[in-house]
Amino acid sequence: MSQSRQLAAIMFTDIAGYTSLMEKDEQKAIELLKINRELQKSNIEKYRGRWIKEMGDGVLASFSTVTDAVMCAGAIQKASENIPDLKLRIGIHLGEVVFENNDVFGDGVNIASRLQALAPVGGIFVSEAIYKNVINKKEIFSEFIREEILKNVSASVKIYELKVELDQNSQNESSTNFKKTNRVTPATKKKIGLGIVIVLAVGFLVVYFLFLKPNQVSPTSTIASSEKSIAVLPFVNMSNDPQQEYFSDGLSEELINMFTKIPGLKVIGRTSSFAYKGKNEDLRTIGQKLGVEYLLEGSVRKSGNKIRITTQLIKVDDGTHLWSETFDKEMNDIFKVQDQISSSVSGALRLTILSSDKPLHQTNINTDAYNDFLQGKYYYESYGENSDQNAMKYFKEAIVKDSTFSLPWTYLSMIKWRGTTNANQQEFKDAKEASLRALELDPSSGIATINIAEFLDNEYDFQKALEKIEQALKLEPENPYVLRNAGRFYTLIGRKDESIKLCKKAMEIDPIQTTSLFYLIRAYYYAEYFKEANELNKKYNMFPILNPDLVTADLVTQMNNPEESHKILETFPDSPFQLYGKTIINFKSGKKKESNELLNQLIKKYSDSEYVIAVACVRLGMNDKAIDWLEKSYKSRSRDLTYINVDPAFKGLRNNVRFQKLLQQMNYPK
Repeated sequence: MSQSRQLAAIMFTDIAGYTSLMEKDEQKAIELLKINRELQKSNIEKYRGRWIKEMGDGVLASFSTVTDAVMCAGAIQKASENIPDLKLRIGIHLGEVVFENNDVFGDGVNIASRLQALAPVGGIFVSEAIYKNVINKKEIFSEFIREEILKNVSASVKIYELKVELDQNSQNESSTNFKKTNRVTPATKKKIGLGIVIVLAVGFLVVYFLFLKPNQVSPTSTIASSEKSIAVLPFVNMSNDPQQEYFSDGLSEELINMFTKIPGLKVIGRTSSFAYKGKNEDLRTIGQKLGVEYLLEGSVRKSGNKIRITTQLIKVDDGTHLWSETFDKEMNDIFKVQDQISSSVSGALRLTILSSDKPLHQTNINTDAYNDFLQGKYYYESYGENSDQNAMKYFKEAIVKDSTFSLPWTYLSMIKWRGTTNANQQEFKDAKEASLRALELDPSSGIATINIAEFLDNEYDFQKALEKIEQALKLEPENPYVLRNAGRFYTLIGRKDESIKLCKKAMEIDPIQTTSLFYLIRAYYYAEYFKEANELNKKYNMFPILNPDLVTADLVTQMNNPEESHKILETFPDSPFQLYGKTIINFKSGKKKESNELLNQLIKKYSDSEYVIAVACVRLGMNDKAIDWLEKSYKSRSRDLTYINVDPAFKGLRNNVRFQKLLQQMNYPK
């Protein structure tokens, strides 16, 4: 096993819109992949690079010098302009990596992949280490984009966009072999802002460009529906203190949440709207990309207890301002301002706002508590180091200042819920109590209602959970959080068509939010639509930052290429799902001794993952042993066991007496 540690420039590339093209024209997509492979291999070789591997429609390469990496990226982008449908994103980072057996590992690889996910279509994003090495190159132009904290990276990363001006000979040489007669079109030069954190950025890559159906939001979608639709762009922080940004972000998000409760109004979710934060892009272009008729934008200046909020409502098709207003208020008037904005927007759109007996949000909240909540929410959405701890601190402070404020209880519950694995843990009980308190304080909250449903189904009380699901959908039928969680529940009780429909709708409203994609993969898998599930899963598993589970691991084992399956599993974090996948691949390859050894490792190392072990056992033909582990899973009140009713792994056990008894104990709704 040869291994060497080197400093290298790592380049990641990916084709935007490839899976969507695959759905429409499989043969054309395969041809495009071949063209892309030929184009990139020739340029990587030309610039003295090393082709590492191809992952679906993504390519990983390394270079000994930064200049070679950047010039290669420029040549690839230039050549791709002349090829219809070949639109690439490229990320490059310089760092120490480990080369082993024709592969490469390390933080340098992870950072390059995340920069690629952030890059606009046709663009090249690089780290500061790359930028410093090419700053004096006359043919390379750079622009600072922003500084971000990337998940699982200890230090923040400064991000730059590079443009490469190739000489005429280089341009001709890089593109001659890839032009097609009568089909050459100029590249569309569009910049798409991709969020404030890497998780959201990767989600945008995976969902927005690759997975949406034709009737969903796409980068070039136009308004064709009579349904009123709006996106709230993140308000600009005009305060002297940049740390007041939490307030402008929080106000924007609260308006989004309020608008989702207005009948007849489709509202783009927070994650997708916030992708355009800090982007100097034409508002009409943004509106067209988000597929909405109207945009609400604004700014906030906060100084002490005084606030100035400026807002304007814009019609996307012609850029006209339908309504604008400036509010100079004290902080204790913030809820009145929100109501005024909502009422004014509703009036301008000729929509009827909900009656006064059903307010859009809680009122008479202590403003200091509200301020603490917004700070907590800012950390909650940041996904940075210690973000959950900081968020929890502010939510608790908000509750101390105003214990009747529902939202801090809701998000405190959600943070506690993240760390639990079954219904027997104290964290589960604490999280449920916080959620019950939130719903008691605000019975109109669809989020709090559906959170209670999730606690109930994890206690195997599916009938009561179903009642809460239906109630939440009535309260907030356009809230993507409610939609995707309702879709998840319908999956596990076997209502497959409804689950797929709800997950797709959640993706349509908030395409950047990857959780909806995650639940849609599950919905397809448990409905046994394996082709559709596999298509989505190929991209989902390309990025280690996205958390794999049993379903995504099992789909990897269904691939026809065991070597490729092993490579993908190696990108998984050290987890029971990685060991499960390796166990099954070895078994399918006829390596029964190795698969049994891996199963024993799985049991020894992850004995609390009873459901995963049960699935591994049944896949290996150990039916009685599988049921033993399922019974252990039932006793520990495992979350995973909720899927036993629809899991295709157990189709052969449906007539087993012990298995039937277990299903009866689960008490699924009829």
